[in-house]
Amino acid sequence: MSTTTRTGTRIPRRRRRLRALGLGTGALVLVWLVVCTVVVLHPDVTEDPQPADAVFVLGPADEARVAHARDLMDQGLAPTVVYATPQGDFGGGGEAATDEIGKPHCDQGKDYEVICFEPDPSTTQGEAMKMRELVAERGWDNIIVITMRPHVSRAQLIVDRCYSGQTQWSPIDYVDDYWRYPWMTFKAYVYQSAGFLKAWATPGCDTQLPGNPKSI
Repeated sequence: MSTTTRTGTRIPRRRRRLRALGLGTGALVLVWLVVCTVVVLHPDVTEDPQPADAVFVLGPADEARVAHARDLMDQGLAPTVVYATPQGDFGGGGEAATDEIGKPHCDQGKDYEVICFEPDPSTTQGEAMKMRELVAERGWDNIIVITMRPHVSRAQLIVDRCYSGQTQWSPIDYVDDYWRYPWMTFKAYVYQSAGFLKAWATPGCDTQLPGNPKSI
């Protein structure tokens, strides 16, 4: 067989391999997108929360999350609301008084108790660890949890490692239709996927990655 014939045989084989690789990669991406759509955009949530021991707001405690928490509190669904305020919102650590953080949502002048804290580490896991601490102190066994919808499934995985009681997940949506904002939705898929990988690499309530990993 001549050199030209051997070369001509290699080229189609190479093309077939590249085509197979492309098809396989495309199939994996498609499966990932479908799984993310189900897990990130359609989590298991509580449409009509019932009375609980506390409302627990996963950070950041932005305007939308605070407004939703206040609405639930005004309905009398819990005697206590807890706001997780991730690192950067105020200095120090642990629980903080209103004058230390200057956050209106931490004002105690309401008909219900308000707890503000800085999670340590400044992650969803740190928030779940604080939840475990408060549950041990106060005997809570039913908590309404607020976070954004794309975060719910991953937060459920992490919270369930620290707390075995009942949770009611009451999500907020920053947009009415996620498909109108494909780039934002895609970034949420990537971010939550990375968060799941980190969660699977750190089983247990307080297992940490070595070093100082990015807060997720």
